[in-house]
Amino acid sequence: MSENKIQLDFFAKIKEQLPPTTSLADEISDVIDLSIDSVYRRLRGETALTINEIHTLCNHFQISFDSLTDSFEKISFFYGKMSDSQGFNSYLTDIMNDMLVVAKGKKKKIIYAAIDIPIFHHFNFPILSAFKMFYWMKAVVNVDYLATKKFDISIASTEFAEIGKKIFEIYSNIPSVEIWTHETVNSLVKQIEFYWDSGNFSTQEDALAVCSQAKEQLSLIEKQAEAGNKVLNTLDNENSSFTLYNSDIEIGNNCIYTQSGSNERLYLSVHTFNKIVTNNQVFIDDSLKWLDNLMKKSNLISGVSQINRYKFFKAAQEKLDILIKKIEE
Repeated sequence: MSENKIQLDFFAKIKEQLPPTTSLADEISDVIDLSIDSVYRRLRGETALTINEIHTLCNHFQISFDSLTDSFEKISFFYGKMSDSQGFNSYLTDIMNDMLVVAKGKKKKIIYAAIDIPIFHHFNFPILSAFKMFYWMKAVVNVDYLATKKFDISIASTEFAEIGKKIFEIYSNIPSVEIWTHETVNSLVKQIEFYWDSGNFSTQEDALAVCSQAKEQLSLIEKQAEAGNKVLNTLDNENSSFTLYNSDIEIGNNCIYTQSGSNERLYLSVHTFNKIVTNNQVFIDDSLKWLDNLMKKSNLISGVSQINRYKFFKAAQEKLDILIKKIEE
């Protein structure tokens, strides 16, 4: 692959991320602080990008330059990490920005193989999402100032809630396919139960409030699955379509495929909720084959699949009912 072609392919990848009305030359000019004439010479391949310019563009547009020459044996990943409360703000903002990129595409899609309920759903329920954030920061990240704290709904972060609500709204307008197992719901139930058993709720009422919103969340997702749409009572079925599968095959890791126009990405969760991301086409194609095979071997529980859907969500709700009874007693 010639140097000229690599550079042109690099600019093509950047252009895929931009809205149709945005000028590629203007965007590049702003990012690397060059005149329009200088940018056009680079866009035409007449002038080679410098190492510093490549570094700046890769960081800004989250593109791995290595991906242009990646092979089957060598694949580049970005690593997204969260380490403290400020990091969680950045973590949520990164999710929102990623969702905005997907939402801008004329052709867009998300396929999510989930070991626990996809984070997007939680953000429509402020108490539940506050619990999840508290749980992650205390139990997984070990944030120092939370070491002696108990979960109290009165101290939930309004800033996190606002970002989360935006993420939910964006996700609700992207066509999505989700693949759940029975453990997908169990994960949430076990987290709530563990916090109750270990005395990490401030009051019984706080624990019951989390359980109540978990039940509301499952009821809403069941209705969305029945309608095949994440936005109920809407005529815009295409942009908010929702397909849900129940897999008997255990999913070892959250695997998320996103498409925005011709721009594709594959996300894998690591260390609970950190992520690695790649746009390597070989890896994405193999992952799509795995996801497609998983769907073929799963039970469809959205749309007309009334019996399978009823059984799945009834079993999930019963687990929460048992936990609620335990907390009340």
